[in-house]
Amino acid sequence: MNPAEYRVMFEAEETHWWYVGLHELILAHVTREQGRLGRPLRILDAGCGTGRLCQLLAPLGEVEGVDASPEAIRYCRRRGAVAKRRDLNTLVLEPESYDVITCIDVLYHTGVRSDVEVMKAFRTALRPGGMLVLNLVALEWLRSSHDVAVHTRERYHVPTLSNRLTAAGFIAEKLTFRVGLLFPLIATYRLLRGAWGRRKGGESDVALPSPLVNTLLLRVMRAENALLRRGTLPVGSSLFCVARKGGAGQEAL
Repeated sequence: MNPAEYRVMFEAEETHWWYVGLHELILAHVTREQGRLGRPLRILDAGCGTGRLCQLLAPLGEVEGVDASPEAIRYCRRRGAVAKRRDLNTLVLEPESYDVITCIDVLYHTGVRSDVEVMKAFRTALRPGGMLVLNLVALEWLRSSHDVAVHTRERYHVPTLSNRLTAAGFIAEKLTFRVGLLFPLIATYRLLRGAWGRRKGGESDVALPSPLVNTLLLRVMRAENALLRRGTLPVGSSLFCVARKGGAGQEAL
């Protein structure tokens, strides 16, 4: 990701409708997992960015983050998050040491050589029946200047992610599109600026709108999160996934 984007992310994450809606969805799933296990969780945020999710997950247990960017780690420390500089391509973690691993908008990055191999490392590090939470960009035809700015390797489709989860030894509990209620608006915006943005070198979509617009968009995302508690969405600009470590120990669920 372009280094300047970390500052933009740090300044937007606490209030921007997109981040707040996503973080609330993740927290709902991880909180449910804590209730299921009946104890504090050990959580890893892999590709933790500027540390906002680590900060939000902290009340649920012991949380640590890893990220390859020194800028990201500096911002994590400003938030008081425990984070280390690590490359996911060569990440070695203690086997069966985490209850939950979150990896949010990371696996599609050009710096990730093999998403399957990274997920295999996550599987090794998860305890039997452990939970993996992913969010990824969706639908290649939505590629725009934002993807240039954040160094997107590919935008995912449901069958692609499903097959790669299986190859890595995971069983998907929920695999759905996200940001679907706003999809017509987002798709139109992306298509209109896509070619121009790629020619100019890329500029991300992360910009805080006016308070009124931000509040309205957040209400839409919260309504969508309520829908996702009961089912899935057929289309959207992101894919959201909750998966379990398969194989030995799956019967413990």
